[in-house]
Amino acid sequence: MAKAAKAFFFVISLFFLLKGIESGYDDNTSKKLFVFGDSYADTGNLGRVLGRNARSWFEPYGMTFPKKPTGRYSDGRVLSDYVASFMQSKSPIPYKIRRYGPTLLPYGMNFAVSGSGIFDTGNFQSNLSTQIDHLQSQIDAGVYSNASIRSSTALVVVSGNDYGHFGEQDPNSWLHIHEFIRKLFAQFKVDLLRLQEIGVPKVMVTNLHPIECTPMQTRPSNYTLCSQNISRIAYEHNHAMNKLVLDLRRSNNSNTDFLILNVNKAFLSILHQVRGSTKMKYPLLPCCESSSEKTLCGSLDDKGQKLYSVCQQPEEHFYWDSLHPTQAGWAAAFEYLKPTIKRFL
Repeated sequence: MAKAAKAFFFVISLFFLLKGIESGYDDNTSKKLFVFGDSYADTGNLGRVLGRNARSWFEPYGMTFPKKPTGRYSDGRVLSDYVASFMQSKSPIPYKIRRYGPTLLPYGMNFAVSGSGIFDTGNFQSNLSTQIDHLQSQIDAGVYSNASIRSSTALVVVSGNDYGHFGEQDPNSWLHIHEFIRKLFAQFKVDLLRLQEIGVPKVMVTNLHPIECTPMQTRPSNYTLCSQNISRIAYEHNHAMNKLVLDLRRSNNSNTDFLILNVNKAFLSILHQVRGSTKMKYPLLPCCESSSEKTLCGSLDDKGQKLYSVCQQPEEHFYWDSLHPTQAGWAAAFEYLKPTIKRFL
């Protein structure tokens, strides 16, 4: 009985979070957003069966919005939430709970899974190809018509999990990084062309954020300096991204248009306090700081004691934990991205 009650309240909390309490069906008037990617866009697809490994389902995640964990790797909203809001639409329902919120289906679906990548990342998570398979399965099942797909928008978020996994698997990864990026983008092109073939008319793709400035990398300098040792990865990735999207545009014989969301520049404008950008009191210091480099935000010891500390005002911090922005951080970054998205849509 207790387990059933917990399951019920879990579903209800997500249901209300997505504000889906109104009738709806797959019509062509709703602005559909289909989301693919990782923890920078995931709103609840990471399974709770992973226990504390799925830290986004435990405190202190979600402390700002909606005051409880929702599966988002932040204290509140993430990038996909802001894109949906800008489209004057509801946040698309996570694929994992699609059967519990049929009235939300007209607004699209979120297939992003925390920890995933373009390739398999060893986390038993759906890679990008599998996420697109899930969209195709929804079309085949009649959840979305071809006509409704032709009026939709896709958001593809890739935040670097492939590089982390590659580094763990290859002790000489630095020697092979160029070949790895070549293979990665060959697969990425296949994935983006599939979205084109499915009929999605507008596809927004994020470039790689400045991974050298995440708290995981700045901790050794007491959160004062970005790590130049890995800045080259973001540079090479984004160079390849620019080339890929340019090639897709030049060879595009369909009605699909592609746009790069420059989250790298959006983040750096805030982290470097560029004039005109949103000012954050603590651009590099995370709000939720682990007690050591071997623990994470949300970690507990064997006695259930917290192995992390949480700031009092998350809105003063750009980063929430060792890798992810706060809700305020995402809001600030989105202000930078908003004009580009407005022109595209």
